[in-house]
Parts: sequence; structure tokens; C-alpha cells
Amino acid sequence: MSTSPATIMEQRVDDLHVEVRGSGAPLLLVHGNSGDLHFFDRNVPLLAARRRVVAVDCRGQGRSARGAGPLTLSRMADDAARVIRVLGGGTAAHPEPFDMIGFSDGANVAMLLAVRHPELVRSLVLASGNLDASGLRFSVRWGLRMLCLAVAVTPAPARIRAGRLELLRLMLDPPGITMRDLRSISAPTLVLAGQRDLIRRRHTRMLAGSIPHARLVIVRGGSHTVLRDRASAVTPLIVRFLTESSLEEAP
Repeated sequence: MSTSPATIMEQRVDDLHVEVRGSGAPLLLVHGNSGDLHFFDRNVPLLAARRRVVAVDCRGQGRSARGAGPLTLSRMADDAARVIRVLGGGTAAHPEPFDMIGFSDGANVAMLLAVRHPELVRSLVLASGNLDASGLRFSVRWGLRMLCLAVAVTPAPARIRAGRLELLRLMLDPPGITMRDLRSISAPTLVLAGQRDLIRRRHTRMLAGSIPHARLVIVRGGSHTVLRDRASAVTPLIVRFLTESSLEEAP
């Protein structure tokens, strides 16, 4: 179902909270660690003027339930696949592929989805993603480890501590993406990062160089949240990339 760019339609896909806005080719937005779909609020108006934008709260974050079992990025990628199959067009055998924008851990989810379910992904925008903790600046890795120690001893209920720790550890544990996986991604890909990103520049260049035909944009003066903080400059760039990718795909 499509809506006007200004109208938000809230839905549930199993335990996941989803908001849909706009009409046109479908575009899935996946936020970063400990965030929610409102991370993209500054990007959505322009995107929804041209696309059917589907924004999801990842499992255990925002208004989505955590559910039973381990909380992993692979599981979130399977969640994204389910959202696409439920809300997209096509048939069960031939589902409609989505364009996808992922930020930080959401970019890692997007890469996992493209590797595990390539038939569901038309194109990728990967903002500030990484393959493992070595891709983070040393100060960031050290800070996350210290934060894990602090949370472990904080005077809070055990359930609250456990929930915070499992999210923090997602940023330190490898998401399970190999170099071979990157080379297998066939979807047109735009890799974005800020000049002052938490992700090491060398790591971002390696990631972009390993995905066939990926484009790389480093936003001058941008931080890790460049997608949000420089939305007025970055969103038109993304729209242009998505439009060009659609034209390349057209027969």
C-alpha cells in the first residue's frame, strides 16, 4: 500500500514496528545500533517524494520487540527480508526487490541481506558500515569496551544490563561478513562515510573497493552520523544514485 509523502502508515510485521510513507519503487531504511527509525527523519521527506519508503525499528530497539533467542545482525537481516516479502509486491517465488539504505550497524545488516537474500535487494546505500571492530578507530573500540565494563556493574536490574550489553557487543563482535561475501554482492552500491567518521578511512575504502562496481563518497567535514547531520547535502546525492541505478536496471 502506498501513501502520500506526508502521511505515515504504521504497521506491524510480526514483532517489528514499521512505518511506510510515499509511493513508487520501494526503499527500506535500517537504522544503527541502539537507535530507531526516526534517525532518518531528515532524509525521509525528499526520499518519500520519489519512493515508497519503508522504515523499520530493528529487533529489540525502538518500538520493535526483542523476541526470544540471540540478538544478532544476521537475525536482523532475516527480519529485513521478512519485511520486504510481506510489504513488497511480486509473488512468494519472485518477490519485489527493494532499494536499501543502512546506517552503521544497519549498513552491516544491509550487507548481510544482500549476501543472504540477493534476490531481495535492488541497490544498496551503505553509510558508515564496517566488517569488524578493527574497522573502528582505536579510541572508539577502547571506549566501547570501557562502556561494556561500566554497564556490567551499573546498579540496574539484570534484564536492563543484559539488554544494553548485548547491543553494545554487536558493535564489537564481527557481523559475519567475509571478503568473499563482499565480492559476491551484485547490487549497485553507494558507500558513504564522513571525513571524521568513527570508522577508519582505510577500512571504508577497503569495503568499497571489495564490492564490485561500488561507488565511494567521503563527505568533507562529516561525522559518523553524516547521513542525518548533512541530510540536505547527502539525501539528494542518494536520490541521484537510486535514480541512476533504476535506469541502469531498466531494459
